[in-house]
Amino acid sequence: MVDDTAAPMFWLALIFLANTAALIVLWVDVPRVQEVYLTAAEETGDATARVQTAAFESRAFRLGTWSLWLAALLWPVFLIEALVYSIAAGGMRLTRMRSLACVLPPLRLIASNPEMGDRIWLPTMGWTERTDELRARLEKAFALPMSVIALMILPVLLIEFGLQEKIVESPWLRTGLHVSTGVIWFAFALEFIVMCSVAKKKLQYCKQHWLDLAIILLPLISFLRTLRVLRATRFARLARVQQLTKVGRMYRLRGLGIKLFRALLLFEVVNRVLRISPERKLERLQDRLTEKMEEVAALRQEIAELEETIAAQRPLPQAESPVSDAAEVEQAWPS
Repeated sequence: MVDDTAAPMFWLALIFLANTAALIVLWVDVPRVQEVYLTAAEETGDATARVQTAAFESRAFRLGTWSLWLAALLWPVFLIEALVYSIAAGGMRLTRMRSLACVLPPLRLIASNPEMGDRIWLPTMGWTERTDELRARLEKAFALPMSVIALMILPVLLIEFGLQEKIVESPWLRTGLHVSTGVIWFAFALEFIVMCSVAKKKLQYCKQHWLDLAIILLPLISFLRTLRVLRATRFARLARVQQLTKVGRMYRLRGLGIKLFRALLLFEVVNRVLRISPERKLERLQDRLTEKMEEVAALRQEIAELEETIAAQRPLPQAESPVSDAAEVEQAWPS
């Protein structure tokens, strides 16, 4: 069963992550950008641009609804898979990553399996152990693509703030900007999940890559806020003025979240460029060497303590009685 479900569940988790990126774009990025263009169209009195902008946002909202339904359909698959696995394993407790994957399905991407010696399944690699060699291979594989993807934010910002009139006139250009934002978020989330899962010290990895974590979480927080406000304005019987106030606050907070997201991306571009330089690479290697030496020292200390404990528990050899020794001498000496 483990071999049969490894590949399908990996790709389902990847689809769920891509669908989450689509939701963030459709319900967070599109309305935030559309609000700016709609305000500009109202100030210039361009009725055509105002209608096109409203229609674009309406289509994005409908697509977001379908995307939300897809997430609702995929989610139970991860719960059922975890339940079936636990029953088939004789009631074995799920690993921490598999338990979290029931709440956050993208974490199922590289959840380890006790039946396979806590190894993880990766495309083209199959079941593999989380070794230093694997971490080095994955880090090398992600390095260049992620640097290119991080640089994508530069033309996105240039077009969005420098060519606003062309964006209003061209729905295709507008769509390209939103797709670029989704691709950037998806790539950062995928890299972080994979690299954090194979890291020995996950908390330390999160601290070292706090910028990546912030880039991932900010749009998610804005998306969850959007869901909460939409639910309140749809189901609660509030006055229209209260609804408009809530929606206006939602747009302002959502815009702030996306602005912070893009500002952090700019910092990430600089960070990744510096990370490639020989000086930065040497510094990272020295840090890794220091960390390994500390681990070796800790292991030696633990070995010494265990040796002392074992030596203390070992019974002392009994001393022979001098009387018996004298008797043995008398028997051996000829009379």
